[in-house]
Amino acid sequence: MNQTTQPDPTQIRSIISAKFIEPGFDYWFTNHQHIRSPFPSAIKDTVRERTSEIFFEWISGLKEKELNKMKENEFVEMFETILFNEAFKLVEDEDQQLTISYPFMPRLGDLVNHKVNGQGKVISRKATISKEDKKLFELTVMSQETGKTWETQFEIME
Repeated sequence: MNQTTQPDPTQIRSIISAKFIEPGFDYWFTNHQHIRSPFPSAIKDTVRERTSEIFFEWISGLKEKELNKMKENEFVEMFETILFNEAFKLVEDEDQQLTISYPFMPRLGDLVNHKVNGQGKVISRKATISKEDKKLFELTVMSQETGKTWETQFEIME
């Protein structure tokens, strides 16, 4: 009789950690050309601990059949969902919450360019809902040349 041996839970944890968790933290906790890490240094250790714990709880709740059917991108998506949810809970500052919720959007102090108003520095930002129920990201920008402020907005696609 030929028996296949299943990896023990410690091996599974190690494989999942090496394949999804550590690369995920490495990516999101590091700045890259196209994105800066949205996570403040002060919460990274706690976020790492909580996210890992919840991710492993989620995996242990899956039946073997479900686990075998899952594609890599589904693991990545769940990991990132947990990561961002846990980080959001740890920050109290509204601007940090915006950064975590919308990591690709301009941040306070960023320079932006506008066809009419030229280059300016972001001095405030907020997420709102339009009359048409569209999510918007609104920026108030101070012109580098004139010191006058202007506003712009982006529709947030989800």
